[in-house]
Amino acid sequence: MNANVSTAEPLTLVDPANASNPVANTFKSIPNINVFRALANAETLFPAYLQYVSLLFNPLELDSALERMIVLHVAAVSQCFYIWRQSVIVARSVGVSQEQIAALEIGDTGSSFFSEKEKIALRFADEAVQLIEVTDATYADTKALFSDRAITEMLYVIGTYMFLARLLRTGRVPLDEKPADAPPPRTK
Repeated sequence: MNANVSTAEPLTLVDPANASNPVANTFKSIPNINVFRALANAETLFPAYLQYVSLLFNPLELDSALERMIVLHVAAVSQCFYIWRQSVIVARSVGVSQEQIAALEIGDTGSSFFSEKEKIALRFADEAVQLIEVTDATYADTKALFSDRAITEMLYVIGTYMFLARLLRTGRVPLDEKPADAPPPRTK
């Protein structure tokens, strides 16, 4: 996975102490990590975007462990070590096993460590990233097991982390010294 070893100048990392009020106020409720500091360059979008991202950590119809498996898969396919490293911590906190994490790291989404439902969701995520429009067979298999709401939530998660991978890799955002802690568990 790409660990952002480019020699190109990275995006500026906004210092919350010197940021505009809306940006500084947003930092009061989030970890001071480089991904957020890079996103804060777009100060008119940053507060609203972070409000949206925080909703992904609220209860969804989509199971939180499966959601994190999808995030890890998007990180692996996007070769984005920043997202991978941060998301492993969150994945462990919601019950994703070390065997599942190891399988996702090597791209083995058909591993026996995944249920059939998880395998189909991961195939859906893979095709959504790689093909943009999933195949009819994958779509039918996904529709047979997931509601329209859960499928749409999967697409929100996939799209959000595809965007973040592109921001981090294209913006040459450096890794934090250590990843942030996992957010508190979500409750329905």
